[in-house]
Amino acid sequence: MCKETFLRLPEEKRTRILNAAWDEFTTVSFANASINRIIRAAGIPRGSFYQYFEDKDDLFHYLMAQMSEHLNAHYKRLLREADGNLFRSALMNYDRFQSERATLPFDRFISLARINPGMDLEALGRGYHPDKSKMIADFLTEIDKSPFRRQDTPFLTNVCCMVGMCLFGLLMDSMLNPGREAENRQELLEALDILRRGSYSEEALRDAESIDETPLRDAESADETPPRPETMEDITKGGPM
Repeated sequence: MCKETFLRLPEEKRTRILNAAWDEFTTVSFANASINRIIRAAGIPRGSFYQYFEDKDDLFHYLMAQMSEHLNAHYKRLLREADGNLFRSALMNYDRFQSERATLPFDRFISLARINPGMDLEALGRGYHPDKSKMIADFLTEIDKSPFRRQDTPFLTNVCCMVGMCLFGLLMDSMLNPGREAENRQELLEALDILRRGSYSEEALRDAESIDETPLRDAESADETPPRPETMEDITKGGPM
């Protein structure tokens, strides 16, 4: 991570250095990224760079931590919008990402993924978070735990991680393979349906079927081809998946 000297810099200078780094890392692969180009673009001496960061890896890790914090804050906001519904918020996250993919920082995230084939793409999203345990604990406070058949932290953490892996994997596939957004959205809905059925209590599932206009599909109708949900409400109402 960065050194204390970097954090003490004026905000304008920190921003200039970080923007220069982002420009470099989203233009060429990490292996081909150049500290010389970064410092020239930022207008700082080479010696100053090493007062702020150990090396290129250190700078990159700092940027990834920033990205991770932003993405997690974004997901927590969506969880609040979804009233703590984990599965609805995952679908909202997918849809919001697709609609905002041309804006920062999503555009940077997509560029990193595309020009670094073979890199641990999951790490780009969350692997560099400086305190993962705190991140997960904060995330769990936003979730409505009442529908789950177990409400202990290890169980909910596992469910959240599985939802996150499904969401992240399909987002990455959509980024790397334009044109598959609708197909991946349907796959996400099916995965969320499976996870919800496995993690909700029987009572919660019965309630969902009894009060929804479009109840969860029964196992007998699983071979039917369901229509694509029109709104994000389908995931919370138990709509067709």
